[in-house]
Amino acid sequence: MINKLYFHHVSFMFFRIFFFNMTGSLKENRRLIIEDISNGLEKFPISLIYDDIKEFEELQNIFHKYVVNCVTVPGADSSSYYDGCDCKDDCKSEDCGCKSIHGFFYISRGLNPIFLQSNSIASNISIYECNSNCSCSPDKCPNRLVQHGVSLPLQIFKSDSGCGWGVRSHTRRIRKGEFVCEYAGEIIKTDEAKHRWIMAKEINEDNYILCLREHVKDRVLRTNIDPIHIGNIGRFINHSCDPNLQIFLTRINSLIPTAALFAKKDIGVNEELSFDYAGGVNDNSDIQEININVERKKCLCGSQYCKGFLPFDLSL
Repeated sequence: MINKLYFHHVSFMFFRIFFFNMTGSLKENRRLIIEDISNGLEKFPISLIYDDIKEFEELQNIFHKYVVNCVTVPGADSSSYYDGCDCKDDCKSEDCGCKSIHGFFYISRGLNPIFLQSNSIASNISIYECNSNCSCSPDKCPNRLVQHGVSLPLQIFKSDSGCGWGVRSHTRRIRKGEFVCEYAGEIIKTDEAKHRWIMAKEINEDNYILCLREHVKDRVLRTNIDPIHIGNIGRFINHSCDPNLQIFLTRINSLIPTAALFAKKDIGVNEELSFDYAGGVNDNSDIQEININVERKKCLCGSQYCKGFLPFDLSL
């Protein structure tokens, strides 16, 4: 089970941009647009739209590497997930080994809406997709979804909420249950996460470490994802106390989970995407336990359910 999900000590005013080939498509038509900051790494383009060339020049000076999936750093456990099914019908039958052991969560190439009823992160769900050891077709198997990456054209833009950069679908609506993207970055150990948090605080720099906790019997499994140096489109998605996306932990070829973001509801064209950095857990009960020297960041989501402050991981 997952206990809590924290996205700690965030400031939205950090210049959140990835380094990309500056000779790529850049055009001006009232607003300035970079057509694909992933440089073709994603199946669908990730565009960036902005107004001020000076703002763009500032972003140029920050180097970040775009990756499609999480990467592990030295010292992090990258144990492979080895079992797989031997289906010859692309896992259409109910006796698929992966389905019978782990369950089946997808319908019509999206998440079954029954799993989207909870307001919090699905604490008792871990999705296991068919993997490289399965005999089913990577393209036709219905139990392969997150591993195919971003599922629609997305755009980075300056949010009107005052939260800096945000993400939206600018060409079509997103249907409930549809996979949007994962939250990709470096997988780091907890000691390294603490070290990076301290270093960022000392130089007044923001960090974006996502801490996932799973309770398995008497053990707590923790996964730390840091996209500050290496990351994907997921790191641009802002927090909301009433989000339209929800995280599900998904395992594909590794015991390390992927933080997969699915649509909690139908999302309109140009509606800003968001997820709850606390996974739906009301962490305001922890405010009194936080050392007074720890500065809480004000939440700007504007929701009627706003908790006032951004979630904060007390263990860092």
